[in-house]
Amino acid sequence: MLRYFLLTGLLLLCALLLPAQEKEPFYSYTTTYAPLSIGGVVPDYKLLGVLNYKKTEISLSEFSGKALLIDFWAIFCQPCLAQFQKLQRIQEKYKKELQVIAITNDSLEKVIDLFENIRYQGFNLLTVARTGNSKVNDSLFFAFPHKYIPHYVWIDKNSVLKAITGYEALNDDNIALLTGGGSLDAINSKDVRISSGEHPAMYSYQDIDITEKMMLNDSIKGLIGYSMLSGYNKKYPPSSAIDYTGIYAERRIRTWNLPLATMIRIAYGKMGREIWEQELVPVPRVFLSIRDTILLHKLTVDFRQAPDTTSDMYCYDLIIAGKGRQLLMKKMKEDLYRYFGVNARIVQRKVRCYILSLVDSSRLRTKGGDPYVSGNMYYLKLQNADFSSLFEHIQAYNEGSKTVPYKGLESGIIVDETNFTSRVDINIAARMNDIPSLRSELSKYGLALLAGERLIDVLLIED
Repeated sequence: MLRYFLLTGLLLLCALLLPAQEKEPFYSYTTTYAPLSIGGVVPDYKLLGVLNYKKTEISLSEFSGKALLIDFWAIFCQPCLAQFQKLQRIQEKYKKELQVIAITNDSLEKVIDLFENIRYQGFNLLTVARTGNSKVNDSLFFAFPHKYIPHYVWIDKNSVLKAITGYEALNDDNIALLTGGGSLDAINSKDVRISSGEHPAMYSYQDIDITEKMMLNDSIKGLIGYSMLSGYNKKYPPSSAIDYTGIYAERRIRTWNLPLATMIRIAYGKMGREIWEQELVPVPRVFLSIRDTILLHKLTVDFRQAPDTTSDMYCYDLIIAGKGRQLLMKKMKEDLYRYFGVNARIVQRKVRCYILSLVDSSRLRTKGGDPYVSGNMYYLKLQNADFSSLFEHIQAYNEGSKTVPYKGLESGIIVDETNFTSRVDINIAARMNDIPSLRSELSKYGLALLAGERLIDVLLIED
């Protein structure tokens, strides 16, 4: 079993877990629903577990005369949550002509809890979540099968399926074409078929050629160890995974469609608390000393939007004969030098940054109870939790989410100088990369974010 991490814009630290985080009712499910094709008429599907609407059960005919934009998403999917703001704006601007429906296979209880925590952002999108009778909502999953999220289905005012796309198609021009009855052929994604009887919310991969078969095989008979580097495969999103169970536990790492710089950031990143976690070195902390112009291009080319094909994105698969994450990362570093001729090392440089400081420790207290941590880019709740959870959360959504090299304070580098180690209760309602709002919330707990200059660890890449 693998945990795959989808990297937003190829460079985000924040990750997506593709397998569900709880036992989901996929495995005993059989279906008679057939996928719908572009140009077909969409049936009047019924949906249960409706939130942010006047009723908890609806049918698509409820919105007769309006175009529909259906968003498939999940709680664990940070890129999905990042699109909510855009979807909310689209819904408000086109409310007379369009209805956005956000549908997830997460349980109703989990979605309600999420919305309570991010309510201050003003999100009130009509949302459909999984209830006890989950097979009713499954009709939409099987009508519009998909492997990756966020995933969008475009239906015109006559209930005709016009397009199926990723998030890159969400713009006013395309919405205007949908509501005005125009053609959306130019934005249609290629069909990605799901195996028969398989629930689309499992986001499974499909075997095609030998490279994919090797990378997708979790038990290759007789194989002790190997390393393989292959080119870009446009069927897969950018991702990386370390095996944490099975015969390759702590012996295998796989990456899909990543540029060289991201592979280096993985190899030299910190190990997370869990076996499958490998943190990337944040982009603002990466510095280059490269003389080879071709290699410099590979390390600096902008891949925030993946092209159809490229020679500078790679799939990589490594299995080692030994075991342990340190050895695995050591072998990956050796491979990167062998394949590309690059070395990297951690050095110290003085940079402009934000310094987390403690002003009044009396405001940082806990009432005890079971440890609890919950949060995303819009909020953070800690109960009897390590103070480090606060710092790591802020750091991840500032320097960890940047996609451009170091540029002073705007790089969002955060340094912790509180020297605080006790457990805390904290409830912050602010966008984590909105420094003024974050400062205001932190001040309630006797904390400050100050601008300054400090020596910090950075990754220096050399040829």
